[in-house]
Amino acid sequence: MIALPQLRSPFWRIVTLTTFASPLAIAVGVSHWGLRFPFPPCLFQWAFGFPAPSCGLTRSVLALMAGDWPRSLSYHLFGPVFVVLATALTLATSFELITRRSLVQWYEGLWQSRAAVILLGLYVTYYGVRLWIRYTVPALPWGLDDAVVWQQLVAGAVAL
Repeated sequence: MIALPQLRSPFWRIVTLTTFASPLAIAVGVSHWGLRFPFPPCLFQWAFGFPAPSCGLTRSVLALMAGDWPRSLSYHLFGPVFVVLATALTLATSFELITRRSLVQWYEGLWQSRAAVILLGLYVTYYGVRLWIRYTVPALPWGLDDAVVWQQLVAGAVAL
């Protein structure tokens, strides 16, 4: 059994728990109980004039929590990925606070893994493709314009 280091300061764990558990709780409240929250407009888009990499993520998570996978994926492809990561970090942080043991090695291993680099690269590429579609609406060769995946990607990018 691996000996876990003692948890020194729970403050940042509580901040992390609040940061990742709150969006999940709000999404469940909105999608299942009909709660209303005033979602502010995107400050990034207001300041810079184009959508942020996370634009559509909130709508994607809300649609996912309501069980609408196609709409969730059209809003933002990484909505389900965010839900999985937020759930994992919420559980890990809760474990740390309950046991007063740190999972710092687990976090470091996760962050330094090849999967994290690939996921970050895919996220940046996806953002670039969405901006390209939003501002040029390109025509694809070989009749690929009619593909359902392409139509969903275009609908999501235009709706940003």
